[in-house]
Amino acid sequence: MIKLLQKYGYRPRLAVWELTLRCNLSCRHCGSRAGRARDDELGLNEALSLADQLGEMGCQFLTLSGGEPLLRKDWPIIAQRLIEHGITVGMVSNGILWNDATAELVRTIGLETVAFSLDGFQASHEYQRRVPGQWQQVLDAIDSCVRHEIIASVVTTINRRNMGELPELRKLLFSRGVRRWQVQFATPTGNMADNRGLLMAPEDLLEVIPKIAAMCKDAELPKVYPGHDVGYYGEHEEALRSHVEQLPVWTGCTAGCSVIGIESNGNIKGCLSLPSAMNGEDRFIEGNVRRQSLTEIWNRPGAFSYNREFTVELLGGFCKTCEYAEVCRGGCTWTTFAEHGPVRDNPYCYWRQHQLAEELKAPHRHLPLSD
Repeated sequence: MIKLLQKYGYRPRLAVWELTLRCNLSCRHCGSRAGRARDDELGLNEALSLADQLGEMGCQFLTLSGGEPLLRKDWPIIAQRLIEHGITVGMVSNGILWNDATAELVRTIGLETVAFSLDGFQASHEYQRRVPGQWQQVLDAIDSCVRHEIIASVVTTINRRNMGELPELRKLLFSRGVRRWQVQFATPTGNMADNRGLLMAPEDLLEVIPKIAAMCKDAELPKVYPGHDVGYYGEHEEALRSHVEQLPVWTGCTAGCSVIGIESNGNIKGCLSLPSAMNGEDRFIEGNVRRQSLTEIWNRPGAFSYNREFTVELLGGFCKTCEYAEVCRGGCTWTTFAEHGPVRDNPYCYWRQHQLAEELKAPHRHLPLSD
């Protein structure tokens, strides 16, 4: 599979840009431990230069993220520059600072969608977000988007507290006019590493994946988009990838192949979710745009080697023996690293849990008695 990606060509078609690490929440699941701004965040001119470089490299879709992106006051200028390059731009926000004036500005600039983080019904969401009243703030922000004819989306991080709420939560989102819903799993990095009791057990996938797949298959709104850490293979795989037009099946992590993550100080990663300084890691930092151009970082020999130079020898445990090993490559790199470090062995895999369950149900084979 990696040879096919090489032939297709590496280009940062999809980007997620952390405009600032500053945040007005301290969520239990936050992988980047957002809160305070980084000491060395890019200035406006540096950010605009980076926007120009993304345009020159053929970036097609970009999400403004954080921290909380609305805390960076010059975000509209950066967003406008990206849009001028023909990049489809969206935003992820916690909704605290959202109001009708913000919605009107977003519509005027031309952002394609705004996604708000909503992690279940009120008790589940506010436990994870640690702020009473925050659930209603999100609903109010969604309503504001709908009034201003902005595509309203929601991102939900699935954990042990909210995993049973998904079908009913979708009905709520439909009633508020939400059109897109991304669901992803909590991963034990950053703050979530300190709150592992919130994590689903790997075997919970046998319950959760069929529910997600069923929602993906029907025509109801909001349309469900499973994150790259949701899957893999088995009878539900095609439904989970129904939004992928070319090949509705998981074809491996694309970090550093077609996806790029940008930290607020100009550090470049293959995926913004991969751990770095806030988690005491530097192995996923490929360079910084203050020292090299984005093109130089992207095209550097040896860059993003965990994907671009993948071999099955990098896998361990069940993943190494799996029939899908060469295509899957261990699933989501973020998840495999969080669970096992450099050994790519992903317990949060539907096929793996399905096979283990089938082995437990199979009758024990009795060896013939010796003479």
